Amino acid sequence: MFQYIFFLFLYPFLLLLSVFVGARYAAHRLRLNKSWKNIGLESSLMSIYALLISFALVGSSNHASQRNDEIYAVADKLSLVVKKSKYYEPELRKGVQNYLKAFFEIHNHNLNPDAKQSEGIVKEIVKNDQQFDYFLIEYIKQKPESKAEISEITTETSNLRSAYIRLTMNYGKSTPSLIMSILILYSFMMAFLIGFMKKVHSNQTFIVTCIFIIISSVMVGAIWDQDHPGIGLITPNYQSITDVSDLFKAYLLRDHL
Repeated sequence: MFQYIFFLFLYPFLLLLSVFVGARYAAHRLRLNKSWKNIGLESSLMSIYALLISFALVGSSNHASQRNDEIYAVADKLSLVVKKSKYYEPELRKGVQNYLKAFFEIHNHNLNPDAKQSEGIVKEIVKNDQQFDYFLIEYIKQKPESKAEISEITTETSNLRSAYIRLTMNYGKSTPSLIMSILILYSFMMAFLIGFMKKVHSNQTFIVTCIFIIISSVMVGAIWDQDHPGIGLITPNYQSITDVSDLFKAYLLRDHL
């Protein structure tokens, strides 16, 4: 939560403070009759800053895109298991439905987790999968002729488990802390340089300063937000999984009619 507050409120303030400090330092040098001449590196430094932001933004966007791809993969595998479950004989159908109920319950109680919670979710998914395996082992002992059908179910649920674990572990993927630290430090240095040059050349660069602070805050905030779907504003769209859940509930309703 502190990080959320930092990028939303504190970071823009620190950028503005860096501009102010740069201007004060320039004023101090002017009082000492120290001159400043542009040597052409200023624009290059800003270009490096823009390149660094682009690199970090592309990385975080790729993580978000992979997360959405994993959601669709989970939905496809869930849909297959749900649709096939209605054709099984009553005892096997009930076992598969209990497995799916537990799966959806785990999913619904762990929307948008953070990286720390993902390990616990994986354990819950694996535990549910193991319990279903115990059921299938006992079932095949009673009905050996269903071996081929059980093998097919096992393959499908194993694929589902693997896909959901990949989705869950994706929450731990983020822009490296070193890159984010360099980006934030660099932005403060660029803000300092803007304030310094503004004072040295007596330029009224209020608009430039505002644009820099707004763009930096939005871009760096977006990078952090995409890397933290559990607490950020940009959250994954689980509609495809929700549609499968609604389909499953409809099947359960028909079974009770």
